[in-house]
Amino acid sequence: MDWHTHQSDRRGFLKWSVSAGAFFAAHSCGFAEPNPVPPKEPVKKSESRIRRLELLSAAPLADLKEFYHGLLGLQVIEHKPQRLTIKAGQTRLTFRPATADQGMPFYHFAFNIPENKLLKAHEWQRRRTTLLPIPRTLRDPGYPDEVVNYSHWNAHSVFFFDPAGNVVEYIARHDLKNAVRGDFGPEDILYASEIAFVVDDVVTTAGKLKEVAGVESYKGSGDQFAAVGDEHGLLLVMKRGRVISFEAQERKAVDVFPTVVAVCGDNLANYTLPEFPYELSVEV
Repeated sequence: MDWHTHQSDRRGFLKWSVSAGAFFAAHSCGFAEPNPVPPKEPVKKSESRIRRLELLSAAPLADLKEFYHGLLGLQVIEHKPQRLTIKAGQTRLTFRPATADQGMPFYHFAFNIPENKLLKAHEWQRRRTTLLPIPRTLRDPGYPDEVVNYSHWNAHSVFFFDPAGNVVEYIARHDLKNAVRGDFGPEDILYASEIAFVVDDVVTTAGKLKEVAGVESYKGSGDQFAAVGDEHGLLLVMKRGRVISFEAQERKAVDVFPTVVAVCGDNLANYTLPEFPYELSVEV
């Protein structure tokens, strides 16, 4: 399937999912890509904080299977009429069909990749999908225009849509010493390292997530956006109703959709956010 054509045909569908701007602006913004380095040991299983994600989709599960398996080359663990699970490195990514009253859910999640492979990931993904355009203020002159420079996070990213309108990110975090030789491929999608929650009270919610998951605040948190965790896994908290506009003709506010997240930690826990359809579990 030609996903450039597919995305063009879905232009009307994707207009509502201009939420990309929230993720770029929230991280608020360089670093040159390192020279080739000797191979490193494969990333250890314990390095992945986010073990499982379960999200809704208004797009057919068959389209998501074609995208993640057929296009990106990720393994399908389970495909049933009401459930599709993809092995995204060390994270299990599950989609379930949304009901008519749940609208058209969209999410933001990010995958860590080897810190030296952002340029190769950019080229690899650009051959498969359109990459989201980036404002000049967030660019790095040493990188292509579709690359976000998170200088305060010492990271670079590229973003693209999947068929459900989710904002998917590859992020190379240069503080992680996980560089490897070779071209970019599906084996370099290491694990999910970000998932976003949209709430009314960012500060209170971030504090509770820190308590439940046993993590600390990450860089750049405030009352509109907060990140808790570390480079191996971040829970992002965003203000509901935040109107965004990111190189798009339409302005849209981020919204709330059911989300199930399992992370690893020191103590078992299960937590449901009050008044929100979010479930967080901690596994040891």
